[in-house]
Amino acid sequence: MAHSNNFSSTQTLQSNTNNTSTNRTLSIHVGNLSYNTVENDLEALFNEKCGSVKRVRIIYDNNTQQSRGFGFVYFNTIDAFNTALELHQCSLNGRILRISPAESKNSSSSTTTPNINTSNDVVTTAAVPPITNRLKTQVVHCKKSNYDVYIGRPSDWGNPFVIGKDGDRSDVIRKYRNWIMRQPDLLSRAKIELRGRRIACWCKPEACHGDVLAEIADAD
Repeated sequence: MAHSNNFSSTQTLQSNTNNTSTNRTLSIHVGNLSYNTVENDLEALFNEKCGSVKRVRIIYDNNTQQSRGFGFVYFNTIDAFNTALELHQCSLNGRILRISPAESKNSSSSTTTPNINTSNDVVTTAAVPPITNRLKTQVVHCKKSNYDVYIGRPSDWGNPFVIGKDGDRSDVIRKYRNWIMRQPDLLSRAKIELRGRRIACWCKPEACHGDVLAEIADAD
């Protein structure tokens, strides 16, 4: 009987060890990404802060082909992984990132049913859909960046609303969205002139109407 108990204890220990090994994929879930954030942005951030980045994936909606606002970063070392977790609530492209481990403690059993949880709960990497090959419209704010179309004032795409006179940053973006949705000519032109291109504006990312235009340009 003693031999049987020892064998059972050994099995339990091995099972726990295997689960720990499964969880330790050295990958993180990054949420609250801005619409214009691309994989190169994520890779540059975590390479600078942590190093040892293995690969990066941003998740896109299969129907709309738009970013779902979250992605995954995979690391080569445990030190880089742990450092990345300490970057929770750091900023990228005007957004405060939500960072958490990408694997749940029960991931070995949950991976049999592919499922992506877009809430703050843990996400299993087995459910990551393939990245679309379709080019996404990107917004850049640095004057040294390469771009295809300038969307600031005084272009046709410029935001006629001004922070202060027309409210705060969120008010200005909201008013711009409401305004351009009543401009059928610009809505049609956006899909022709802006879709899949790099569009540029020199205002601050958190107060830029570029995300609105990119969303319109990429929508089916």
